[in-house]
Amino acid sequence: MESNGVEGLSLIAEARAALADRLINPWWYHPLLGLMIVGCVLALGFGGTALKVGGVVLALAGCAVLVTAYRRVTGVWVSGLEAGPAGRWLGALGGLTVLVAVAALAIGALTDLRWPVFCLAVLGFVATIALSRRFDMALRAQLRAGA
Repeated sequence: MESNGVEGLSLIAEARAALADRLINPWWYHPLLGLMIVGCVLALGFGGTALKVGGVVLALAGCAVLVTAYRRVTGVWVSGLEAGPAGRWLGALGGLTVLVAVAALAIGALTDLRWPVFCLAVLGFVATIALSRRFDMALRAQLRAGA
């Protein structure tokens, strides 16, 4: 009876490791996500009301398209919203996205400066790529560890 439990746990660990091995994003995934953030930041910083709303809607629609593409490429979708290192990386990405978006909105509304919005867009692009890659690595490690 004990050996069946150990065998069962071993099978679960193997399945989790196999799933982690499937969760490799294509090379274009993170840059496209970063470009969506760039478009949203620029629309919020430079646009009128219609462009601001359109920029946010396009960014959200783009994320939905990326999720669909990810599911098609990997065959699965695993939420990273659970506690642990992956969730913290996802929280950092979300927090940074909100920060650059709000800052671009404020700069666009309160000043005529353009360069800070471009800087925020570049920051959003680079940070999105870095943080989303860290999220992926942490999620795969969590799956392998059974956390």
